[in-house]
Amino acid sequence: MRKLIYVAVIILLSNASLLAQISWETINSEKSKISFELPGEPIVQNKQLSNILIQVYSYKDATSVYGIVASDFTKLELDFSYSDPTEYYEEMKAGSLVSGDAILVSEQAVAYQKMLGKEIVYTQLVGRHEYTYYKRFFFRGKYIYQIAIGGPSRMKKILIDKKNLYFNSLVFTN
Repeated sequence: MRKLIYVAVIILLSNASLLAQISWETINSEKSKISFELPGEPIVQNKQLSNILIQVYSYKDATSVYGIVASDFTKLELDFSYSDPTEYYEEMKAGSLVSGDAILVSEQAVAYQKMLGKEIVYTQLVGRHEYTYYKRFFFRGKYIYQIAIGGPSRMKKILIDKKNLYFNSLVFTN
């Protein structure tokens, strides 16, 4: 009987990405010029910081947290198509690691839809448990996009499957 339960758990975990994708919803934002999929309806917040308009999407399920921050620099007349975003990236990376127990695990360039972005992976203690976060930064036109997913490090296989589904669902629109 125990073997049957172990086999069922292994099959369930190996098909976690397939099961997670079945009920995912497509979210479209004309305002932020982005489309993506999540396991459910996100909380959407519209904010303004100085002259930067910010749209924040957040969602949490039983094992993972998801987030997208789309910052519109139109009012500042800043277009990342014609400027070097390195300074902005470094500030946002530092802001992601601001917690005293956050540890940067890796940092790399990523290509997506003919765009070059950056990805950081970091860990952080949440209560007594370690969480792993994957965060991508894209600089497109007058927008900076921060796309993140995180979850318990002990469930890394499921988190990576969800990360791949989530990041691969992104579509930057006009």
